[in-house]
Amino acid sequence: MAIETWIDALARRWEISDGKGGTVRSYRLYEKAEFPDAIAETPCALTLPAKVVFKEAYKVAIWSGKTEFHLIENLDKSRLPDVVLFYNRILAAAAADVTLGGLVSYFMLSEEDAGSITGPLEMTWGSESPHLGMVVNWIVKENLTVSVA
Repeated sequence: MAIETWIDALARRWEISDGKGGTVRSYRLYEKAEFPDAIAETPCALTLPAKVVFKEAYKVAIWSGKTEFHLIENLDKSRLPDVVLFYNRILAAAAADVTLGGLVSYFMLSEEDAGSITGPLEMTWGSESPHLGMVVNWIVKENLTVSVA
């Protein structure tokens, strides 16, 4: 396996309820190559790998990364109740498929001190105005089918 075989499956995990009858727009890296330069719509999710550790003796790769949930188009604190509801939606989505359809050994939220989910946070991605969102830290273990040199 390789990251391009599972990263978009992880992005699809985040197509969760937006609380208004729709779903969160979750951008793909490979299937559609649609990553935006700036956030044009909220809520949306951007899934990004941050690092990988190869364990040759075990033929595995342990990936860590984050998904940024850009939830509210501004910093309106009166909308914090809407943001807080995303904690349980995110947890439920993460628990729903821990192998990403059999593509990886496991996918889970990070247990590191930085937190599994942080927020509400002030965020920007591109040239847009600051807005409210959350960051989800995750880990993926994939079995390698090729040797790592």
